[in-house]
Amino acid sequence: MKISKYILGLSLVATLLFASCSDFLDVDSRNTQTTDTFYKTEGQADQALTGLYHDLLPMSLYSLMLSEVRSDNTYKENDGAQRDFSSIGKFEKNIANLSILSNAWNDYYKLVSHANTFLEKVENIEFANGDIKKQYIGEAHFLRALAYFDLVRYFGRIPIVTKTISQAEALSLLQSEAVDVYEQVIIPDLEFACVNLNNTPKNYLGKNVEGHATQIAAKALLGRVYLTMAGFPLNDVSKKDLAKSLLKEVIDYAEANNKYWAKTSEEWKRIWISDNDNKYHIFEIQYIAAKDYGNPMAGICTPKLPSQYTAVQLAGWSMGCADGLKELLGEEKDAEGHYLDVRCLATTKFVNKDNPNQITRYSGDDFFIKFMEHKIKRQELGYSDIDGQIIDRTYFPINYPLIRLEDVMLMYAEIVGPTDRGIDMVDRIRTRAGLSELSDAEKVPDKFQKCIEKERRKELAFEGIRWHDLVRHNNLQAVKDKFMHYATDS
Repeated sequence: MKISKYILGLSLVATLLFASCSDFLDVDSRNTQTTDTFYKTEGQADQALTGLYHDLLPMSLYSLMLSEVRSDNTYKENDGAQRDFSSIGKFEKNIANLSILSNAWNDYYKLVSHANTFLEKVENIEFANGDIKKQYIGEAHFLRALAYFDLVRYFGRIPIVTKTISQAEALSLLQSEAVDVYEQVIIPDLEFACVNLNNTPKNYLGKNVEGHATQIAAKALLGRVYLTMAGFPLNDVSKKDLAKSLLKEVIDYAEANNKYWAKTSEEWKRIWISDNDNKYHIFEIQYIAAKDYGNPMAGICTPKLPSQYTAVQLAGWSMGCADGLKELLGEEKDAEGHYLDVRCLATTKFVNKDNPNQITRYSGDDFFIKFMEHKIKRQELGYSDIDGQIIDRTYFPINYPLIRLEDVMLMYAEIVGPTDRGIDMVDRIRTRAGLSELSDAEKVPDKFQKCIEKERRKELAFEGIRWHDLVRHNNLQAVKDKFMHYATDS
């Protein structure tokens, strides 16, 4: 079982990395030095809750490095320097010293630690509005579940900690089986969130707040959790019906309230502009153009670009769109050779190899522009120039989606198969992108599932979904072998 060894292998790496660290799970809370005096008022609880959302800021980078880079969506070229993304993307065995792994482990457990402290302290604060208190607690449960869900998928067997603990207690913690992480933490946390969250979050002053977890976000995430458990390596198929019910609720809510959906292909291209943050996604990480508050992955997934794209010099990493994804995005063309799928040119930039001065980069691979707000893109879509705000590659303000309606629709279609509604979910996404509806031949169960896989890969490209899909379908090893063989031969 090479695939299971690899999936769970990062858990062993993490153990070796941190077994000798006295602060293994004893991550300092931002409130540690005043923990007994800080959590006294509603306002202080609100500040602490904001701190939990702040803990999400590095997660887009881990979505890129630990999911997309480990999939067949990206091509990683070694430019002569030691690059974490290259080692991870090539599935190198000696990865114990990679900082991205230790950083991910620490940052996710920091969120867990802060959520634990929040839940213990806020329980004793008296709120003027009891429903707001329930909402705050529900948000903390949602965020802790989100952290554990990523941890268990990235690392496999991990320690469970749901309360504040000492260093000695941290060092004595054992790893738990993945199923226990789901059953003891993730599912109970999300069930609590589903009951106690609402779809118009407010702060303790009664004002609406953007970017906070909602009941629909909790149901969508729990649906994804159940579908993940139904696949490899747990293979608990009983969870499929639970997933179907929750995902249907999310779709029904979106349709009834006309939310989370870009109606046309032109509108879809505008999803990926920061002016439209918190408009189209069910739940997203919040970023602004400021030091340490920008999207950390947006500026590292592109080559060195000339100044007509961005004034600031970007990292120029050799990370490109893999040929397989490029061909999939561009497989349907009209008689003149123009791409029919609007997602093609809105996802990846095709390098003009006849004009090498257009872009200076290490290789000729095409690169992702989905989250890249360069000047040309904003101008073409009718938005004003924000280049002056982006004074460093870490200043990109575009939010990063963690839960999208399209993901929910395609997960639901995967479960129900080629039923009328399942077909409708896929056709709505395809026709909006400029493609035709599914043919009768594509509505046969086996081919329908293949169509869903293709649409997920195109629609959700570069959003940290592909690797998780390959794992739960138990298809990672076959795809990896084929992809690495191609990369070696090329």
